[in-house]
Amino acid sequence: MRTFTDKEVLDRISGLSTFTGFPHGPIDVWIRSQADKFDVFDDKAFTYECLGPGMAPKFIMGREGTTNAGSYYLVDHLANPLGCAVLKSDVIVYDSHKFGYHHQKKNNPAYVQAKSFPYFRDGNRNRRAEEIGPEHHDIIGANIHHAGVNSTVINNWSAACLVTANLSKFQAFMLYMRSQGYPLLTLCILKEW
Repeated sequence: MRTFTDKEVLDRISGLSTFTGFPHGPIDVWIRSQADKFDVFDDKAFTYECLGPGMAPKFIMGREGTTNAGSYYLVDHLANPLGCAVLKSDVIVYDSHKFGYHHQKKNNPAYVQAKSFPYFRDGNRNRRAEEIGPEHHDIIGANIHHAGVNSTVINNWSAACLVTANLSKFQAFMLYMRSQGYPLLTLCILKEW
């Protein structure tokens, strides 16, 4: 994935049909790689913070991760006969996530889905997470969390979540969010351009 400037990212967000202005507080922007390598952390996340209406968001930190399901859910598992959930890209959902715990485990802090986020069901099992079929709108537990301590591939633990590959980078993200007193987070997913 190429390098993006803050201006490019923010201009791209402001051009979305779902954009109504930059929110006061944090926005987590995930850029989904065009390559979509199977079972690989090939996406990027950028956290921005806007301190007030009309103010440009400032860059806080970046991290590597994935917005796509691993092989277990995308190809092998039949948890949903319609296929694995793939969150829609090129959309922003305000206050979509709130502080909580992934799988309700107190040792696994995360930002958990609090609002409906549009998604698709990819059931063709072709090893690519695709935005195909009808668009759905539900709360499906698409959380923002970290990978296992020694994880280098996605495999059997990611379904529709946004997963940071590096635990220390995720901890830094959570520490910042908690230190600023942000219980809610706006999520934006963009396709690489």
